[in-house]
Amino acid sequence: MLDPEKILEGARGSVSFDRDSLLPELLAFGEVENALVYSKLDERAVAAIGVLAMNHFAGPGNVFLDKAICLAIVEFIEGQQRPLRRKRRIYPKGDQREV
Repeated sequence: MLDPEKILEGARGSVSFDRDSLLPELLAFGEVENALVYSKLDERAVAAIGVLAMNHFAGPGNVFLDKAICLAIVEFIEGQQRPLRRKRRIYPKGDQREV
């Protein structure tokens, strides 16, 4: 796991988000283990994820915001960047979200 203080000290920008709204997104991208860890992170770690998300969102690849935040969560927890387990979100059948 990355150190939130090191990320926050050099931050130039950040993405603000509702932390609870990202749990279903992580699950839809197949990141079950990371969703469990994410749900237990403190506010400093979530703020650091916002900084990493800004880097993904503003960088090359034309990534939409929810995906940028999910990529940042994975990067923060695992300590390095990698693609999400799924390229597209798959929500449980009972979930009424539009994709």
